[in-house]
Amino acid sequence: MPHEKDVQERKHWWCPKWYWPLAVCSGIRTVHKWCYDFAWVKETQYLFVSHFEGCENGRLYTWTGPTLGIGSTTYPAGEMCFNSSRGGDEGRCDSSRTGLLASGLSASAPYASDIDDDVLRLKQSVVETGSFEFAGQNERLCQKGRWPWKRTLHEEEIIASVSTRFGTIQWYIGGIPVTGTTGSSTFSALCKWPFPLPKGRSENRAVKVRFEIATESNKSTLKIFNAPLDGSYSFAISMRGVENGKEYASDDTIASFRGETCDFEPEQVDELRRCLKRFSDLSKEKAKSRTPSPGEPVIVFSDEISRFIREENRESVNSLIDIVKNTLHEDPQLFTQAVELLEEQIGFAGVSRLISVRGAHEQIPSHGIDSGRRQPIVTALVALGLGLAVGLSLNRIARKRSGSV
Repeated sequence: MPHEKDVQERKHWWCPKWYWPLAVCSGIRTVHKWCYDFAWVKETQYLFVSHFEGCENGRLYTWTGPTLGIGSTTYPAGEMCFNSSRGGDEGRCDSSRTGLLASGLSASAPYASDIDDDVLRLKQSVVETGSFEFAGQNERLCQKGRWPWKRTLHEEEIIASVSTRFGTIQWYIGGIPVTGTTGSSTFSALCKWPFPLPKGRSENRAVKVRFEIATESNKSTLKIFNAPLDGSYSFAISMRGVENGKEYASDDTIASFRGETCDFEPEQVDELRRCLKRFSDLSKEKAKSRTPSPGEPVIVFSDEISRFIREENRESVNSLIDIVKNTLHEDPQLFTQAVELLEEQIGFAGVSRLISVRGAHEQIPSHGIDSGRRQPIVTALVALGLGLAVGLSLNRIARKRSGSV
């Protein structure tokens, strides 16, 4: 609420002096004023007049004043005193930093940011060790000889948060609405495990996660905890901002757990990274010397793949992506091996769902991984097109090897 008080101010006025008929005098005077403790003030300039909005203790006040300029700015204010009261109580506003950032929309409108999410590894435990001979039919891209391995289970936590003001946030996990502040949620997911080596296994199954929701005055946070034995899988996290039964904001993102990994010795991991880099560089050089014919299938990765890349294997994954892009026509066998290893590196079965196929020279929208909104995973129909293209390429190679035309 505004408060009245006496304020001492230095005043200037015209006054006659013995040496000059018009001079400037100054002095300290006590002035009665109306004062406000504004959390923030938004000023919108209309050439000669400014419109002000000030937020004090959740209530909005407006007034006008002289200015010179055009534009709008919002800034933290603090105590401001005036010769008269500033307008009337114009409704609600948010005094927090969230309100300051969102005031460009409307000082009284509900607001919710996009989802900000991260993955934390809480605990890991080695439950089995052994070695595997990558030889003969089991030999894989950049993996030859006997490799010791460790089967490691990971307890992970996904933290998704939304900055908000007014209204409430309804969370969804795997398309299932979350009720209460703690509990569990069950949904269907395509899960992948690295064992048995060399290719592991995958299956659709019902997974169960535990969740917690923390609600603050200007923030809603959802925490999700995995069961390591469910392996690696991805799922959707969604939020809807609701006020008085009406939706005013929404956002969706894809999150992933890696509950089980096959860990090799650091020296082998480094050699795998270097080997994949060599294949990647070679594939890019060959691609430069070849011009695709119009309409020829070209591999395009969805921006969503960035959601599955962990920092520890980013370089290897980027190399595999280049190999997959550049070897579909020239070396389908290498293409297939790279796809299989890519699925293992990102812990996501069915990587074809992150790939689309377009004809060479076709224009496609450029979204970018760091664009404001994340793009959805491509549809199964596109994946089917990829499978058809790969199948035709493999069939062509097989016929060449058998001597048929």
